[in-house]
Amino acid sequence: MGLKVNTISEIPDHVAVGFYLYLLDYGWDEPLGETLRKNFDKIAGFTSRNDAAVVMGFGSEFNDSVLSWHGFNGQDADDLLPALLISNKPPTFFYGHRGDWNENIDNLILIPFRRCCSKATEVISLINRVLQDIRAGKELSEFKVAKEQKAGQSGALIDALILQPNFSGIGLDLKKVFAWFRKGS
Repeated sequence: MGLKVNTISEIPDHVAVGFYLYLLDYGWDEPLGETLRKNFDKIAGFTSRNDAAVVMGFGSEFNDSVLSWHGFNGQDADDLLPALLISNKPPTFFYGHRGDWNENIDNLILIPFRRCCSKATEVISLINRVLQDIRAGKELSEFKVAKEQKAGQSGALIDALILQPNFSGIGLDLKKVFAWFRKGS
C-alpha cells in the first residue's frame, strides 16, 4: 500500500506500520533537499512494501518540544539537520500535538546526513542501504552511536540516539537499540 499526501493532517489515524522514516530537510533550497524531493516516490514505494512509511515534512508541521525546524530533542538543528529520523511515532502525532512523548515507548534514531554524505546524491544511497538492512533484519552496518541522549540530561526531553558513520565494520543492531529504549534507560 502506498499513500502520498501534501500534509500530515491528511494521513488517516488508523494507518499503522512497524516504523516511520522522516526525511528532515525542512524545505531548504539546497541540493540535498532537491535530491530528496526527486527521489521521494522511489523511497515511498520501497517503504510501503516493507512495513514502513516515509514522511517528508514541509517545515511547520514538525513543531513541538522534541522535534521542530530549529531543534531536535534539546539540540540546535544546525548541527544535526538535514537528517533521517527513524521512529515508531506516527505522523499524526506531530500534527496538532496529539499526545505526549513517552520515553519508554517512543523511539527516536537520528542519522544526520552531513556526517555521512559529502554529496547530495550519496543521501539516496544511504537511505537505500538503511532500508535494505531494516528489511533484511540485519544490523545497520554502516553506523554506530555517536551520542546517547538521556531524558533530563543536557537539554534532552526524551531518550534518543544520534548515529554517525562506522568504519570499523561492526554494525548497530536495531533490536538492541529498540530494547534500549524499552528498558527506559
